[in-house]
Amino acid sequence: MPTVLAKNMKLYTGGTPTAITCQVDASLSMSTNTFETTCKDSSAVAEFLPGAKSWTASVTGNVDWSATNGAEELFTAWSGQTSVAIVFQTGVVGEIKYSGSAYITSLQINSSGNDEAVTFSAEFQGTGALTQATIS
Repeated sequence: MPTVLAKNMKLYTGGTPTAITCQVDASLSMSTNTFETTCKDSSAVAEFLPGAKSWTASVTGNVDWSATNGAEELFTAWSGQTSVAIVFQTGVVGEIKYSGSAYITSLQINSSGNDEAVTFSAEFQGTGALTQATIS
């Protein structure tokens, strides 16, 4: 499988996944909490076991008010505190995708400078499992 180009990897939302319009950056982060199990029998060496897993996603892009899936739709999901179906993928058959459900925990619309595009950024907190599958 060839190297994945960053311009092809996008964050999609919705039951029928649609790419968030005019993305500049997108990311997916996964982590595992650990808890300490060190005891007096541990020979002065810290020991840990894995606990709960969690995941987050983020996206930044340029604002386009005519977009079918952009800042306005993200605002609606954030304002309504509704979960959003998330897919992080290229959309190319045979490649890997990551899917789950998330809530928008942060949404920013930024206007800086004079000759700059107005941008947006959104942070998503995953709720439940994140799954990996092959795009078919």
